[in-house]
Amino acid sequence: MKKLAHLLVAFIAIFGLTACNHQQDKTINQEKSTSHVQKGTTNPEQPATPEEEGTKGPEAPAAPEKDGTKEPDQPTAPVPETNVYENNVFKEVVVKETGDKIIVTGKAQVFEGVFQYALHDGEKVVLENNYQTAGAPAWGKFEISFEKGLVASNHVKLELYVYSAKDGSKVNTLEIPIPKPN
Repeated sequence: MKKLAHLLVAFIAIFGLTACNHQQDKTINQEKSTSHVQKGTTNPEQPATPEEEGTKGPEAPAAPEKDGTKEPDQPTAPVPETNVYENNVFKEVVVKETGDKIIVTGKAQVFEGVFQYALHDGEKVVLENNYQTAGAPAWGKFEISFEKGLVASNHVKLELYVYSAKDGSKVNTLEIPIPKPN
């Protein structure tokens, strides 16, 4: 009977290690496939690499020549940059305006998939709530939207954070400036 118990414990340990290793491989593969920041984006916490600074988007084909001379290039409208915000538990966070709403999307890797957010206008909290997504170690997608009317000044920021299980303090805070809508 004792040998059977030891065999059962060994089987459970091997099964558990195999499952953890498979999950770790999956997480590593996800990080490798999403670890780059697309060109044309910026991350305020990370300086641009020399490749990103000197790289332009695809160039337009050269204008056809007339009588052996090349026509001057047509002016093009600048492409707006999208700011991407990240820290240890939030990544690929971007802010977009659509209609009468501001939408913040990204991914979070948080315990039990729960994090909090607060919209601040200076020192005043105008919106506070929590969000539930996939729990760690997975990176769960999220989308937070709020009315443009809540952004009344140029001092508005959205704060994403987690409460510490140890002492209840805010940890892994990511502050995102929210520009006043047009």
